[in-house]
Amino acid sequence: MLSAGSLWWSLVPGAADTGPFNPHLVQDVGIAFIAAGLGLAARALWPAWWPAAVAGAAFLAGHGVLHLVMIAGGHDRHAASDLVAVVLPAALALYSALPNQGEDIRSFIARRMLRAYSRRYGYDTTYLETMLKESPAAFFKFAGAMKAAAYRAVAPVEAFYAAKLTGALAEDCGPCAQLVVDMAIGAGMAEQQVTAVLRRDVAAMTADTALGFHFANAIVQRSTDDDACRDAVRARWGEKGVIDLALALQIGRIFPMMKLALGYARECRRVTVAGHQIDVIKQAA
Repeated sequence: MLSAGSLWWSLVPGAADTGPFNPHLVQDVGIAFIAAGLGLAARALWPAWWPAAVAGAAFLAGHGVLHLVMIAGGHDRHAASDLVAVVLPAALALYSALPNQGEDIRSFIARRMLRAYSRRYGYDTTYLETMLKESPAAFFKFAGAMKAAAYRAVAPVEAFYAAKLTGALAEDCGPCAQLVVDMAIGAGMAEQQVTAVLRRDVAAMTADTALGFHFANAIVQRSTDDDACRDAVRARWGEKGVIDLALALQIGRIFPMMKLALGYARECRRVTVAGHQIDVIKQAA
C-alpha cells in the first residue's frame, strides 16, 4: 500500500466505493497495517511482548468492526469477501494476541513438533511434553539448548557425533544414546564408526572419530590429559572445532540429566545400530 497507485485502488473490492484515490490516506493505512504486523510478530517471538500484539490487533479489530457495521447496514457490496479477507483475520489476530491464547497456540505447535520428532527417531519425548504442559515458560527456555546441541560449524560429522555419543553414554541414558546413534547414521557417519565408539574400540576408529572420542572421553573423565586432547582438536580444526565438540558433548549431556532429574531415565546397556544389537562398553569407574 505504500507504493500503491490508482490502478490498485480500482482493483481492491470496495475501495473505489469509499471515494476517489487518496495516496496519502492509503500510505497512512499501509503504515498502520505494517505496525500491526510487527506487533503480532513481536508477540510470536517474545511472548512477554503481548501488549504490542494487542495494540496491533486492536487496529485490525477496529477495521473489522467497521466492515461489519457496513455489512449490517447494507452498505457493503462485497460482504462475503470482506468477511473472509478482513473480519476473520482481525478476529484471529485479536485472539492470538491475548497472553494466554497466544501461549496455547505456541504450545500446540511445539507439542506437534515433539511428537513428529518422536515418531521420526522412536525417541520418547514424554519428559519434554511434561515440561511443556506443566511449565511452558521453562520448556521454551530449555528449547534453546536443543538448537545449541545441534550446532556444528567446522568439526567433521564423525568427530562431532563421537563426542556427542560419548556424552550420552557417560550419562548412562539408553534412549539418549540410541537417539544419537540414529542421528549420527542419518547424518552420514559410518555404522562401523558408531559401533567403534559404543565399544570404545579406538583401533577401529578413523582419525576424526578417535579425536572426537578422545576429547570427549577426557572431559567426562576429568582426565589430566584433557589439555592435550583439546590442543589436538584445536590444531586440526581451530578454536571453532573445540567449540563444536564442546557443545556436542556438554550441551548434549543436559538432556539425559534432565530426564534423570524428572524421573524418566533408563540405563544404557544395549543399542541398535542399523538393526544390529550392540552391547555398550562402559568406561571404567
